Amino acid sequence: MPKLSLKLRRGLEETGRLVRYHQLKKISQRYPSIILTGHHCKDYTESIFLHLTRGGGKKSFYTLPPFDGERFLPLVFLEDSELKELYQFVETHMCIFEDESNADPIYKRNRIRMDLLPILEREKWNFYKTYWNFHDKSQINLQFDGQNKNISQHHPHLFRIPHETWVSLSLSAKKELIDFHLKLLGMYPLYRSGFENFHLQSEGERAFLENKNCYLYKSKFGDLFIIDKKSPAFKKAVSYRDGNHLVIEWNQNRFKLNDPDAKYHLGSWHHGQKIQIRSGNKEISECMRENGIPFFLRTFIPILYFENEPIQILFSLFFKNEKNYPKRIYLER
Repeated sequence: MPKLSLKLRRGLEETGRLVRYHQLKKISQRYPSIILTGHHCKDYTESIFLHLTRGGGKKSFYTLPPFDGERFLPLVFLEDSELKELYQFVETHMCIFEDESNADPIYKRNRIRMDLLPILEREKWNFYKTYWNFHDKSQINLQFDGQNKNISQHHPHLFRIPHETWVSLSLSAKKELIDFHLKLLGMYPLYRSGFENFHLQSEGERAFLENKNCYLYKSKFGDLFIIDKKSPAFKKAVSYRDGNHLVIEWNQNRFKLNDPDAKYHLGSWHHGQKIQIRSGNKEISECMRENGIPFFLRTFIPILYFENEPIQILFSLFFKNEKNYPKRIYLER
């Protein structure tokens, strides 16, 4: 562990925690399950001050969520008095193994726990109320409902919300709209700070938000995209021959083209490429922008090639109601 700590340039305590969670995650992936930890509301207050002393900002107050998609914290639902009763019961009826490093004042977290928390307790600090001032219980029901469903059930992976809908809504309605679609994706709502940051960006040229499970993207006059990181849109398109036809599959959609001479093939976009249209040539990147394709998906959009030249961008594989561009294929002879 000391060698790994030096390699990662992290403290021993943090390195041990990373290794521990890494191993637990591997077990939970092998046997579908949720990891439970013993963190409680006092631990949360301790973590707040730890982050703040290290220069943390407002995100420090959103640490230790009750459920982050992998780890569930059942003890944060106990009020301060209930937690005290639980500890008294545990100390009386169970054997507790205390990590000897927990009492070592060399660690800042221990100094906060031993020196600061007693002061807060004397000042009647409500650890439970402080925790739930910055967390949302509604996300728990959402995730647990998801865990109870048949694992073979398919969720949607991508939503596209029209620009006109977005600009017509109030601030609170915009968050409700995003949270509703996240729920359809089987995810928990956005924290308010994350939403407010995204909304502020949306008033400029481009808004982008990434969290553990999804991406949110919106260009200034473009549609809002909410995309699951597990979306098939992040997988490379595949092609194969079906008799005289070329078949291209991507994002759970299919494109089929008559190609008896096998002159067409699947390709993708590269910087600087142009495509032939009726009036001449046009940058493919510009075509992507005009169609509102998020920047992080553009290299995945399938492009039809004739011999070695791109001739059509297959937008229909992104959304079925989209038209491929250009609509007509222009070939130089």
